[in-house]
Amino acid sequence: MEFHGPENAEHELKKAFNLVVEAGVTHFWDRRPIPGTAPHEVVELYRQAFDACRSGNRLQAERLARATKHLARALWHEAKLAYFEPRAGELPALEEAREEYNLHETAEGSAELLESMTRAVPHGMTEMPGNLKRYLMRGKRHLSALAGSPDAHELVRAERIKAAHEYGRTLECLLLAHEATTGATGPGPQKAA
Repeated sequence: MEFHGPENAEHELKKAFNLVVEAGVTHFWDRRPIPGTAPHEVVELYRQAFDACRSGNRLQAERLARATKHLARALWHEAKLAYFEPRAGELPALEEAREEYNLHETAEGSAELLESMTRAVPHGMTEMPGNLKRYLMRGKRHLSALAGSPDAHELVRAERIKAAHEYGRTLECLLLAHEATTGATGPGPQKAA
């Protein structure tokens, strides 16, 4: 149960901060492409999931839809970073605001997920396809940026962790979708998406 009044001011400020950033991304961002991202791939993945569903391959459709969801989230975090990072000094935030930022992932957990994906090659292939390599590198780049700037704003750090995690989950789901397509279970992730 949420309370209204002065005792709830910090809680509401922390929630408001996140919503201010989200509104800024939506309404004020300059819409230049973020280097290294390919937002059109979300639509392509969605269409693949839709087509798989229409053709009766519901397992592949489910896995591709999950990959689409995680890639869309990763790109959302990329957009928030592109908007907020250069403005981190202009927008004050309360200490420990990441509690209201819904950060469930950790840098270590995201690093482990991405590391496990480094060794995962779809069954029947000799190397990881280009788009999967790009997602892996984007996720690792966010974690490298964390290590390279330990004094960065805590909410920038939180967005980087979230983006890295979502790229890892995208890879995991795409590998599972590939297994559903080929009917093989190769050396990919064993965890359910």
